[in-house]
Amino acid sequence: MLISLLQTLAEILAGGTSLMNTEQIDFSRPGSRRDDGAGPTLNLYFYDIRESKQVQHSGRQVERKFAASGVQPATVSWSPSWFDVSLLLTAWDSTSLGEHRLLTEALTLLLRHRSLREEFLVPELHGYGSLSMTISQEPPLEVGSLWSALSVPLRPALYLTVTVPFEPESASIPLVWERVFDVHSQLHKNGNSAIAKRVAIAGLVKSAVTNLPLAGTEITVMGTEKLVKSNEEGLFFFEDLRLGGYVVRLNCPGYVPQNCNVLVDSQNYTFKEVLLFPA
Repeated sequence: MLISLLQTLAEILAGGTSLMNTEQIDFSRPGSRRDDGAGPTLNLYFYDIRESKQVQHSGRQVERKFAASGVQPATVSWSPSWFDVSLLLTAWDSTSLGEHRLLTEALTLLLRHRSLREEFLVPELHGYGSLSMTISQEPPLEVGSLWSALSVPLRPALYLTVTVPFEPESASIPLVWERVFDVHSQLHKNGNSAIAKRVAIAGLVKSAVTNLPLAGTEITVMGTEKLVKSNEEGLFFFEDLRLGGYVVRLNCPGYVPQNCNVLVDSQNYTFKEVLLFPA
């Protein structure tokens, strides 16, 4: 579940900030300022886990069924245990102002959610509803002690706590939910418009060298049939997309193709500015 949680947060942060993809999110222990020219990066570090005091544990559950023969088979299982997972979110860039801008984007994005809504969770975390999340409240460990233990000088950071379920027998759950989501996917493909949301992705494509707009760039929403080309000003947009995370692929003759994570989480346009490098 921890990996699934990190994957969910990475996809949300990459899709809703100026980051292009999840490769710009690092999960290692935060260190000092980087000078390797890697570009803007968010560091998401998992540092603590403890049993949740907010979620009640119902314990053992027994399910009985009446068969035609009159036999009463019973299935005994344990409900999931809930734990508070604490994470540290910091920003890295070539300048302090760049770090502050990226951290502000992350804070604004996470405050829009307040909780991790189920439609944005990876499949392994589905079936439990939205997950409770607190942002920048007092962490379980004293702040000074936390940074001292990391052997890193105190720096601006967001402190996240997400309450996550852990199943005693979780090995079979992903396969079960995979079948469930396959059914939902087929419903979507068959034109079930009742669940469709009129939301959109918009963006601007420019050359990383000249900073000029790139017209005629093909932009595809991966996993869908949606494809558009940027106009003379390098602008593009998509309509009629459901809430969720998407991967947008950009192809322009003479430039290196690029994938970009985009999060659609409201009725407003999610805007991305993408720089392409010459091939």
